[in-house]
Amino acid sequence: MVKNIHIMIFWACFWGICFPLNAEPAAKKTNKAAINQTCQSIPEARFRECFSKYLCRHLEKEQSDIIISRFKVLRNRPVPAGEVSIRLLQKGKTKLAGYVRLNAIISVNGIVKNRVQLVAWVDVFESVVCASRDLKRKEIIKKGDVYLERKNISYLRADIIGELSKVVGFMIKHNVKADTCLKGWMLKKSPIVKKGDMVTILAESDGLKVTVPGKVLDKGYSGEIIRVQNVMTKKRLYARVINNLTVKVDF
Repeated sequence: MVKNIHIMIFWACFWGICFPLNAEPAAKKTNKAAINQTCQSIPEARFRECFSKYLCRHLEKEQSDIIISRFKVLRNRPVPAGEVSIRLLQKGKTKLAGYVRLNAIISVNGIVKNRVQLVAWVDVFESVVCASRDLKRKEIIKKGDVYLERKNISYLRADIIGELSKVVGFMIKHNVKADTCLKGWMLKKSPIVKKGDMVTILAESDGLKVTVPGKVLDKGYSGEIIRVQNVMTKKRLYARVINNLTVKVDF
């Protein structure tokens, strides 16, 4: 009888001790599940999509002109459940080609919850002006001396040139090999008329066109207003440089 009582006391103590110990982990699992239901992780693919759209918008390029590689998201922690919005910020005047780093502000239901960094290597392709032949120092560039070619500008200097009109008529500062990409620092603005040059002075008004011979009194660049002299009347006028042979009087 005494033995049976001892056995009952033993089992009572055993179950009294064991049940609370077993119940505690279960409670922890339940709490952990509840926490997971109130948080969410933002996938890398969404950050990459935002990154790509930002580049296209600010570079004014199509997605086919941009290749993103080695993309990483730094400090991407879970945020509370809700509607997520991502706003990208560019630090200063960071170049958006080559190694690019952008800050991303993450908001949930309009409230900022996290800040992450997006880093990647960005290759950008666009048409640039190249020399079609060897150009010599102090040579004036003509239309046939240059051409446009699509290149990866991520490895080129920032002062590359993308329009033929921005180099034609300029002077090369030093020798340039054929197929070299032309850059702003290679060029120097060159006057197309000089003091003493003989030109045609053109005047137009209401369909009436008048031309007279003239003499240039100042050196001038394309589109610039300079002083000229009407050779016939010796009268001095201000005229706009059209080319190396013609200036036009504006009414």
